[in-house]
Amino acid sequence: MTGSKLDPKFIHNVTDLLAAALHIDRYVIDAMNRLDEDFSGIDSLAMQTFKQFTRNKIALNNKIKIEKEVPGDDVSSKMEKIISCNEQMEDKADTPALRLQRLCTCCDQSFAFYEAVIEMTDDVTVTLAAKEQASSSHDRIVILKQALGKECGCAD
Repeated sequence: MTGSKLDPKFIHNVTDLLAAALHIDRYVIDAMNRLDEDFSGIDSLAMQTFKQFTRNKIALNNKIKIEKEVPGDDVSSKMEKIISCNEQMEDKADTPALRLQRLCTCCDQSFAFYEAVIEMTDDVTVTLAAKEQASSSHDRIVILKQALGKECGCAD
């Protein structure tokens, strides 16, 4: 995300990745809720994001409850900084166009984050989980482009 970014080097295992993914998904959902205009097609983005959020939440809960594996302190502390930065950025996004741009930027950056995790990790399990998250993020970008057309600020 913009400003203070979650660095892929802090992802040491799938639990860390799921914790980061939940933050990203929650932010995308919040960004969609802040859109003033009703864009046709955005409903499919909301549905896809909510389903992904639910899957990630269940998977993370299983990691914590069953495997007794919690997200690392690096990820947790970094996410607190990201939340603060995003709140500051939201204060500046005071027009419908800027809010839409923030949503598109978030989707672009989440895809880039997952791709960076794939590149940096040697752990096959983390790679597979990051590929799943990257695929979901790519789907979001496609949905945004289809729903918004020229108004979509997503990169190609």
